[in-house]
Order: sequence, then structure tokens, then C-alpha cells
Amino acid sequence: MWTQLNSGAGYWNVFVWLLFFAGMSCLVLWLRSFGRHDYMRNTLQDDIYWSGNEVPEDGAKISVPASASYWGFRVAAAPVYAFLDRLHNGSASDYAGYFVVTAALIGALVLAGGR
Repeated sequence: MWTQLNSGAGYWNVFVWLLFFAGMSCLVLWLRSFGRHDYMRNTLQDDIYWSGNEVPEDGAKISVPASASYWGFRVAAAPVYAFLDRLHNGSASDYAGYFVVTAALIGALVLAGGR
């Protein structure tokens, strides 16, 4: 009686779900067994890496500047940012014009795609 649940969209067998979760648990434990076995707690392995610098005892002094957070992304996208900087002049009417042109292009693409 309690082995199946009628959900309105079909039957859910409780034993199949239990078997599924048991199988997934075994898979997770098997994958976890490939991890490193030489890890030791409360040693230097527990210390955070702070760009090769000595980690301060005071946690308030540990910070990463915003310029370093997305450094690789900013370097990779430097040509895009240079192009956007040339477009940026601070005039609201220019931004409104960009919005109108973009909306017109999207509208044209939607109309062209419908045929």
C-alpha cells in the first residue's frame, strides 16, 4: 500500500527511489576514494594561500582588492573595454540612442526570423 505514490502524473515507487539514492551514494563514495590521502589536519596544509605572502593573524587585514578579483577576465576582455570606453562619453542622449538602435535591431531580427 505504501510502496507506490500516485502523483496524478504517474506512480512513484518508493523502493526504486531508495535504490537510486543508495546507488548514487555508492557512486559518490567511490569517486571520493580517488581523492588525496596525504592530507593532514592542523598542519600547514590548512593554511590559506595568500599570494605567497605571510598570512596575517588578524583576519580583518586579509582582503583582496577589487582590481584583483577579475584580473584575468579584465585582461582577456581588454579590447572590448577599450571599445566601450570610446563609446562612453556620459551623455544620456547617446545612451538613449544606443537603446533605440539596439531595440530596432532586435525588432528587425524578430520580424525577419518569423518568416
